Amino acid sequence: MSITVKFNSRQTERNENEIVTTVCWTGSQEEILEFSQAERPGTSTADGDLKSSRVYQEGPTIWVCEKKYVTDLDGEPRDRPNAEYGKKSAQLHGSTLSRSLENLPQYRKKWNYFLVAAPGVNTVPDWWDTADYHSVISSADSQKYRWVKSFSEIPVDSSGHWHVLKTPLKPGQESYEIATYSITETAKFRSARSAGRMVAGKLNQIGKPEEDFGLTPSGYNWKCDNATVSWNGKYWLATLTWTRSGNNKGWDPDTIG
Repeated sequence: MSITVKFNSRQTERNENEIVTTVCWTGSQEEILEFSQAERPGTSTADGDLKSSRVYQEGPTIWVCEKKYVTDLDGEPRDRPNAEYGKKSAQLHGSTLSRSLENLPQYRKKWNYFLVAAPGVNTVPDWWDTADYHSVISSADSQKYRWVKSFSEIPVDSSGHWHVLKTPLKPGQESYEIATYSITETAKFRSARSAGRMVAGKLNQIGKPEEDFGLTPSGYNWKCDNATVSWNGKYWLATLTWTRSGNNKGWDPDTIG
């Protein structure tokens, strides 16, 4: 005897939350018991995620395995975290990263630098408005102008005390924040040692969470910014927090220790 789908057994029930599909198979007791244990609840199949499995006897030699599968109302498998020991579940968070103001493509030195001039020089040069991070004052102009961050840097030379010609347009602002995402992975373990193995060697390293929610465009990557192991009274919990790079250049491996 081999396992077959029971005639007229397939049923579909639709409620306000999900679609439940029921399918029955028949076979010998040994075959049906083995078949019923082949898939654990939560397993994803072509019919959806397995919700339950029931075995019963229908005749002297005929046994039945009834399985119920669930999908969402669009017929897609229900995406739910795995609650087994050692299996990771994930949470998505929004966060911000602080970046140096000079990293902005539109950065101008006039934002956070004073332009100072030598005694007697009162004309604002044309390049004050357009100078960026890479701009260098020419040799001739360097005798008359300097960029400084604070009053303590204002030169005093043989010609006298230099003076402020232009004050910063964004005084005191040295950084800006960009929006990004972080993902916290959590898994439960029976021992502290097993939980520790999950987080070992991950902190401050470039990597990737197992579930990224489709938020890793080309060029972006992730860095582990936090790792914890704790006891909740029932089992050990290990967590890893991954932060996505602020742009498609990814995290710079040269700046990660």
